[in-house]
This record gives sequence, C-alpha cells and structure tokens, in this order.
Amino acid sequence: MNQHHQQHPGSGTAAPAPAEPNAIYTCPMHPQIRQVGPGPCPICGMALEPVTVAADEGPNAELADMSRRFWVALGLTAPVFALEMGGHLFDLHRLISPQLSGWLQFALSSPVVLWAGAPFFARGWASLVNRSLNMFTLIAMGVGVAWLYSAAACWRHAPSRRRSGWRARSRSISRPPR
Repeated sequence: MNQHHQQHPGSGTAAPAPAEPNAIYTCPMHPQIRQVGPGPCPICGMALEPVTVAADEGPNAELADMSRRFWVALGLTAPVFALEMGGHLFDLHRLISPQLSGWLQFALSSPVVLWAGAPFFARGWASLVNRSLNMFTLIAMGVGVAWLYSAAACWRHAPSRRRSGWRARSRSISRPPR
C-alpha cells in the first residue's frame, strides 16, 4: 500500500528528507505499511525506516529533535530533584515552604511532561484513534495521569484554598453534628 507522506499534527517531529526522491519507507513492526517518504507508522506510531539503506543517510531529524527535548528536560528536572531531595536531606523546607516548593516543582515539571513528552502523547493518541494500543499508549496514559495527579495535589494544598475555609466547611459537612 503506497501512500504519500502526511505529517501528523502535533507529532512534534520533523521528518528527514528521503535519501532518494521516491524512497519507500516501512515500519519495523508492521512491514505491510509502506509509503513514500518518512513519517510515523499509522498503526503503532514508530518512525518508518527506509526499505533500502543508503551508505550516507545524513542527519536523523527525529534523533536530533528527541535529543534536544531530552537535554531541555534534563535541565528542568535537575532543579526539581534538588528541591525535593534538598527538603529531605538538607532541611531545605526551612528556606522554602513545602507549598512553594511543590508549585516550583510543578512549574518546572510541566514543560518536561507537556513539551518534551509531546511526541509520546501524539503517538499515544494516534494508537487510541487507530485502536492499536501499544507502548506509546501506556507511556502517554501513565505520564498523563501522574501529571494530572500532581496538578490536583498542588491545587488541593494551595494556600488560598486553606484561607478560604474550604476544608473547614467540607469537614463540617462530612461529620454529623454532635
């Protein structure tokens, strides 16, 4: 089945130029998928590979994109690690409140999850749409649920919510009067 290359919106990866003008690409996991030019496999989301390998393929755009995402994510993750472990090992909570530390960690972690993980979310969504669940589905669901849980935890422990008396009202509703 030959089809022309279509860049999937939100995939976050720039496809490299084909080695030959009409090079055929296939999926390593689904050899029945064949198309002109690179792109993601419509079934599993893996990057398509050329059927015939040339000696000089040039730079791999997907590798360059993922490498950039990795280094930016690492730079944002290091302060998150320092904030969390510093609170336990060096009593950093004397200098920064746990609530502020939590919000800083959430602010630094969100680009890691949402931007650096965007290709995994895009491929996970494609696997759901195509009803072909795979590792991208698992990664997207696991990371997405963990991020949503962290967002809910930060919101639940927000200082403005405690000042409003929300918890006091919710406790009085859940306990019967004496």
